[in-house]
Amino acid sequence: MEAAKNNNVQLLATLTFSPAVLAGLPPLPPGDWNVGHIGYENASREPVFLSTAKANLPGIKTTWHATRIDHLELHSMERLRQNIHIVSHPLFDRPVVAKFTEFPWQTPYVEAETAAYRWIEGSDIAPRFLGHLTEEGRVIGFVLEHIGNARAAGPGDLAACQGVLEKLHSLGVKHGDINKHNFLVRHGGRVVLLGFETASKDVSRDELEAEYQRLTKSLQDPSLRGAVHPAAALSDPMRL
Repeated sequence: MEAAKNNNVQLLATLTFSPAVLAGLPPLPPGDWNVGHIGYENASREPVFLSTAKANLPGIKTTWHATRIDHLELHSMERLRQNIHIVSHPLFDRPVVAKFTEFPWQTPYVEAETAAYRWIEGSDIAPRFLGHLTEEGRVIGFVLEHIGNARAAGPGDLAACQGVLEKLHSLGVKHGDINKHNFLVRHGGRVVLLGFETASKDVSRDELEAEYQRLTKSLQDPSLRGAVHPAAALSDPMRL
């Protein structure tokens, strides 16, 4: 059972790892299309494009920031995760972080996170939201301030983590995933929050208090929940 589970993890990693996927693609057909269906020829068993189409791809609807950045203008410097990169862009005098959707199932999570950054704008709780990321006009993600030279929180950072979580709760926002890797400790001990994919607003005081009470246990958790999977450590040495 464990071997089967590991095989499934490796298969999923391959199917969602761009270099591996792109290397296995057949030659791209000509024409104006953005959706392709790939299958195998009966004789050669080589992959081929069976069909192509022009479709309206899903995008992020919660757009509130004045800045929009085309993804083709970015220069990738380091891959933090498959869909999170440290990048450079002419608008910024230092590296920034781009997070984007690759698959339709990711859109609701990036949509929720985009909304959460609007709720906390100007609060100094999280990395600064710098703009929406676009592809042919549709919004596919966002660009954030890059927090360098930082680490995940631990039990010794409880007071600082409590402070930033209290600040978030004062806005009526529940984070939803307070694992220790979503608390980033900067130089000097200041903490910023990450990972707002499951954040919610206008929740009850009981829900906020329950989340606050779970913080101590979260910071003591020895597991890697929320961190980079060990198998990906070489290619994903950091996490946003």
